[in-house]
Amino acid sequence: MRILMVDDSEILLQETRRAFWQAHRSWEVLLAATGDDALKILARDPVDLVITGLGLPDMDGADLIHRVREMQPAAVRIALADHPMAEWIEKAEGDLHRLFIKPLDAEFLVKVVESLDAEDDSERQGAIGAFVSGLSKIPSLPTLYTELVALLEREDAGMGEVARLIRKDVAVAAQVLRSANSVHSASNRPVSELGQAVALLGMDSLRALVLFRGLVSGSEAKPQGLDLEKLWLHSFEVAAGTRQLAALEGETRLADLAFSVGLLHDIGLVVLALDPSNGYRSLLERAQSSRMPLAVLEQETYGVDHTQVGAHLLRLWGLPPAFCRPVREHHAPPATAEGFPLSQALHLADARHGGGRSAGIFADGRWGLHPHLLADPARFARWKACLAMDGALGTS
Repeated sequence: MRILMVDDSEILLQETRRAFWQAHRSWEVLLAATGDDALKILARDPVDLVITGLGLPDMDGADLIHRVREMQPAAVRIALADHPMAEWIEKAEGDLHRLFIKPLDAEFLVKVVESLDAEDDSERQGAIGAFVSGLSKIPSLPTLYTELVALLEREDAGMGEVARLIRKDVAVAAQVLRSANSVHSASNRPVSELGQAVALLGMDSLRALVLFRGLVSGSEAKPQGLDLEKLWLHSFEVAAGTRQLAALEGETRLADLAFSVGLLHDIGLVVLALDPSNGYRSLLERAQSSRMPLAVLEQETYGVDHTQVGAHLLRLWGLPPAFCRPVREHHAPPATAEGFPLSQALHLADARHGGGRSAGIFADGRWGLHPHLLADPARFARWKACLAMDGALGTS
């Protein structure tokens, strides 16, 4: 991996290069103290990752980030801000993958880069990264999500503070209440207070919900050909079904993760639908009118599919491999897994639970179940019965 580090602090540059070298001898680190130096390096050398301060002595850091996207669109772009200036964030939004606020230490940046240096899909990583990063406006991490994560890192943070933060975004607040009432519909008492809804959903699920709503509503370019409300309904039902299967197997500690992964499993569809050529609309129409799997048509058209693109985006946003891997595998889950087979559960919920016929193009069931799901007949029968009991088992 080749990394370009740009900052006007010589101490930060040298500490970062030393930490990177100690952690991974194979990483090549290029240093630049100014935007002009950075541009000269970019014109000469291909890089995988650019980490730049926004307060450069000769150039607006947001302008440099924009030039990086133009010159090397496949490069991951991370910015470091001295403080959270709204005008910087707004200007760079759509060009940035991640934004961190100083001060931070070099070891933190090592962990960030390690999370991006994924072991999955290595042979396709270049094509996937080039597609996502090369969009005219990449899907940016929602500001509300960043604030939520920062709040939750405080030991003294309470549910009341979280609820007050969620109230800042009316659309997200409404979706939180709707989701809490849907998940806990068995209760005779509807959830009407946002604080209670936050507590019922759980923090991992809340983060996933903010990411979903931020992506589908926060981009200037709107996804072409997608019924976003139908996608939301499908994603939510898949999330609820995947959580049911985890609970059925006694994996209560994974229930929140299962719900969150289910909620974001098709997020790659939204990214592909941002294709400025508007070609994804016709691809969706072909999939709807034929028996060709959507992922196959995506591979033929783009060289990547929505499972790979979605997992890549979530990895750029800093979600861990345990979250990203099931998203990537939900069309073709592996035969075996350590512990609870989350990818298989997600696949079944997607194929047989996510809205049935009403889910249309989004439900995998129209293309059949993966054979790996049938390797354990007893578990398959148990899972199928669990989903059917909920009354949402669709026919396909």
